Amino acid sequence: MEMKKILTGTMAFAAVLGGCTDIERDKTGGIVPATDDRLYILNEGQMGLNNATIDFYDFSDGSYTSDAFTAANPDVAFELGDTGNDIAIHDGKLWAVINGSGLVEIMDAATLKHIKYIKIPTPRDIAFCGDYAYVTSWSGAYYGGENRLGAVYRIDINSLSEAGSIDVGYQPEGIAVAEGKIYVANSGGVTDGYDNRLSIIDADSFTLERNVEIAANICDIAVDGRGMLWISSPGDYMSVHSGIYTFNPTTGKVAGKDIRVSSMYSNGSLIYILGNENEWDYTPGSGMFVLTVIDQEGGTVARTILDQSGAAEIEVPYGIWASADGETIFISDSGDYINPGTVYMLDSSLNLVRTFSAGVIPGHFAFLPV
Repeated sequence: MEMKKILTGTMAFAAVLGGCTDIERDKTGGIVPATDDRLYILNEGQMGLNNATIDFYDFSDGSYTSDAFTAANPDVAFELGDTGNDIAIHDGKLWAVINGSGLVEIMDAATLKHIKYIKIPTPRDIAFCGDYAYVTSWSGAYYGGENRLGAVYRIDINSLSEAGSIDVGYQPEGIAVAEGKIYVANSGGVTDGYDNRLSIIDADSFTLERNVEIAANICDIAVDGRGMLWISSPGDYMSVHSGIYTFNPTTGKVAGKDIRVSSMYSNGSLIYILGNENEWDYTPGSGMFVLTVIDQEGGTVARTILDQSGAAEIEVPYGIWASADGETIFISDSGDYINPGTVYMLDSSLNLVRTFSAGVIPGHFAFLPV
């Protein structure tokens, strides 16, 4: 995976392969509202080219729709925006964090109709707690610029307006909520040296309680069914390998696991971890990509080398999502970061079910149950 999400490469919009359909339109020309479970895919796009897009897979008929936001909102200038970074569904709305454009786009989750966007400087990831959405922000920090603390911005989900911000560590990335606390992974990716702190915010008072040292350059956070936090560290890309860390909010205990990680996902009972065993070898085609699945209750670990499985076609696995029962898995493939990426639908044994052509760097998923 890329050194930082903001440094991703590019792909152009592509037609869909295998099970593709024309864009489903309602009588007004917009997207047909969801009538069954739907999985949204955020394609990051190339930084500076304004080509982030949203696709979706419809579980009712197996159709895959590309560039759906543009189809639903032909009058929105600049379409979705520049460099998508995160996507989530909450309270009937679809929220997309658009890093390069410095905004959070809010849509109707069933139709993708634009509702409003809120300006946030260099936003990264999003989570929800109570009446608020919380968005991590680099606060305008950039490579070669001055060191500046990042922040968490709070958005009132009722009025859809900004409701304050609080400073955290340097270049915050992943954010998660558990038991009234907001957890923020600070990477420090553009500072002199990496940050290694997990910031803990009390949601009721919106105050920073404390910072906990985890590992250098922490990035993503997933919460399992027991409330345990799983935190990824991409390492330093040359001398310190990536790894997974757990944080127990009750005991404060931190534990590390020697598992290569580029992205991960929790479906509540299982943690799915994508990683490259050859992560320091940057020769094209040198990757040995592995999917590690950890049973959070029993602690069992299943490790599969992707090119020795039904997912062997995947060139560069980038993002992952799994259904609650673990029977359906989607893995996105960034390819060469320049040409159209691919989304693979797999069963629980990693047998290939369907393949879809996506947009520019498909990387983030949001599930809409109906």
